[in-house]
Amino acid sequence: MMTSLNSFSKFVIFILTMVAALISNDTRFLGVLALIALACFVRAQLKFPKWLGMLIGLHLVILFCLNPDYGVALYHYNISWIADFTLQEALYLLTIFLKDVIILTFLQIFLLTSHPAEISASLNTVGLPYRLSYKIGRLFGLRKRFKVAYTKLHAAAAAQNQKFSKLAAVRFLLKAKHEETLASRHFGKKQKRTWYQMRPFNERDKRAILLAVFSVIISIILIIINGGRLWNPFR
Repeated sequence: MMTSLNSFSKFVIFILTMVAALISNDTRFLGVLALIALACFVRAQLKFPKWLGMLIGLHLVILFCLNPDYGVALYHYNISWIADFTLQEALYLLTIFLKDVIILTFLQIFLLTSHPAEISASLNTVGLPYRLSYKIGRLFGLRKRFKVAYTKLHAAAAAQNQKFSKLAAVRFLLKAKHEETLASRHFGKKQKRTWYQMRPFNERDKRAILLAVFSVIISIILIIINGGRLWNPFR
């Protein structure tokens, strides 16, 4: 399962699958990769945010509004399907939809199944400066920290019969000075650190990364077979 993988492995898998999805316009390949991504997402027992689905839908609507005939120009064919909406435009939008699903699903798996410190460790491992990696990791842990702090503050306010809103919690947390943990100490000048939250790299990680590399290889092979990035079933 993706949740048991090293955080760095999940980050590499996200990057490789994103590359595979971006360089290929073969709808068949993207469909299979999207199903694999969704299967991993479901096994990780995650929920796809509604706002993310709305973002994908908005992306498709914007693309269609900007150029409703792009599919016809892309596939060099014109088959009207519903009113002036062509089958070629539907296939083009489906291809974009699958790309969005693949990229955002693997990104969600990486972010939602990794501890903030693991996210920082992954970014620092690939060369991002320690301080920036740490700040990005802290950013992704902000929601959880706010939820815990809000629960405590709300309970304290209720015990004193005082009203306490989320806005008041935000104001309080912005003004409060929190104790920094050992992970936040920026001693030393080197850009690398030893991360204690990093899980050990094992055979399962290697196999998962090899499968992600294989997806990139397949996308390149399909470009050669199709004579380009596009798969055109209308030829």
